[in-house]
Amino acid sequence: MINNRLVWYLERNKLITPTQSGFRKGRSTADQLVHLETFIREGFIQKQHVTAIFFDMEKAYDTTWKYGIMKNLHDAGLRGRLPLFIAGFLSDRKFKVRVCGIYSKLCEQEMGVPQGSILSVTVFFAVKLIQ
Repeated sequence: MINNRLVWYLERNKLITPTQSGFRKGRSTADQLVHLETFIREGFIQKQHVTAIFFDMEKAYDTTWKYGIMKNLHDAGLRGRLPLFIAGFLSDRKFKVRVCGIYSKLCEQEMGVPQGSILSVTVFFAVKLIQ
């Protein structure tokens, strides 16, 4: 429910670029492959060079700045209970690492967004697009 509301707000206020396909209703990453293929075919037809650059953002979720997320959402005009919920979602996160059945000590997640949550995906990509 929270994620749906955030996506609605971002789309309504045109804060998500139309080229963002992954994790959006009615779209998929396959849409981007079709765009790329079309771009390449047009380049061949017009006898032009085509260049594509791909980024693998290593540890992107782990290194996202929580304060920056909240600042960007505020700058995008998000007010009320939704940003308060998101701030609570991002705060006071702790984790342990297990290697060969042995757990590490409890660590605080100072930066980043939680892995495995659909809200993390939306907050991460929306903030990158708002910047």
